[in-house]
Amino acid sequence: MAERLVCELNLVVVPERTLAERHIALSNELSKRHRARIALDGIEPRLAFAPHVTLYQVTIPVHGLDRVHAEFTDIASRTPPLSLGATEYAYHPEDATIELRYEATGPLIQMQDAVLEAINPIRGTLLRERDPSGHLLSDLITQSGTVGDNVRTTGFDAVGDPAKGGTFIPHVSLNWFEPGTWLDTESEDLPPITNFDGSFVALGIYLLGPYGTC
Repeated sequence: MAERLVCELNLVVVPERTLAERHIALSNELSKRHRARIALDGIEPRLAFAPHVTLYQVTIPVHGLDRVHAEFTDIASRTPPLSLGATEYAYHPEDATIELRYEATGPLIQMQDAVLEAINPIRGTLLRERDPSGHLLSDLITQSGTVGDNVRTTGFDAVGDPAKGGTFIPHVSLNWFEPGTWLDTESEDLPPITNFDGSFVALGIYLLGPYGTC
């Protein structure tokens, strides 16, 4: 029975505390202006919606979790903190989500590559049920183009340097609002984007929620 059990994981890089607190403060402010289903609410190791940049969303057999932890610990031990500049706010009306995007630096791309190389073999051929937008991975895997290629190779769509045609767009998700919420990042009173430049200092292993939300 245990061999058939799986869990869907979000493998991430985590900001240092003061930067995470700025993410949380903005998320909470936005949730006062717009009805939110999800807002950032914590950074401690517990059940929380914590600020993070996703590196890899993946389904893993439960018996492989110890190996995932060991591989992640090894990557963390040889990876210095990442200094990332925030680049823009982005709103997705189809999902009613707002995110804070970061530059895809060389060291960050290398970190994603290292995570994929170590963890993808543990995945085998397993697929998550859905991506964060609710799309079935069983549908995405049949698509032509980069997204379909990524899913067929790694089980994850957001892979690779965007400067070279990849689809990895590093970001911190701030809020998921009620469906139909309209938000204009140009007219919304938002802090200067440079307020969110900072260091990402740890790797994290999180569980994915319903519909692949992270």
